[in-house]
Amino acid sequence: MTFAEDMYSKSLNDTSFSEMKSVLDKIAGELPFPLEKPYVSFGTEYENASCLLGNGDSMVIGEVMVVNVAVSEEFDENYCRERAREVALAVMKLDTGKRIISVTVGRCEYNDTVGCYNITIKFGLREVRRNGGD
Repeated sequence: MTFAEDMYSKSLNDTSFSEMKSVLDKIAGELPFPLEKPYVSFGTEYENASCLLGNGDSMVIGEVMVVNVAVSEEFDENYCRERAREVALAVMKLDTGKRIISVTVGRCEYNDTVGCYNITIKFGLREVRRNGGD
């Protein structure tokens, strides 16, 4: 299970997300139109992978959790940014294993194709070691 999948599962039972719709990006599909409440998708990117010297069976993975927050066009950029701030703080609270080492928030932009404001939050994660057979 990826960190994003774990955070998604935790968000389903957390009161901070009760007024939002949480989904996994790989199964989310297209955004529903119109958005009735803030839409939060959790996904994973891998920035790098390298073998450790002396141990060919081990890899260090640079995992980044990507969270997209979308809000209806009935609201504005400020509302979108505030929801993103709430999501970022809630995710950090749910990170009981303290894997998050950095947070980067993009610009809130209007997506006229979907008719919503969208912002992307990237959570840099502490690297984990995985055995080659996993």
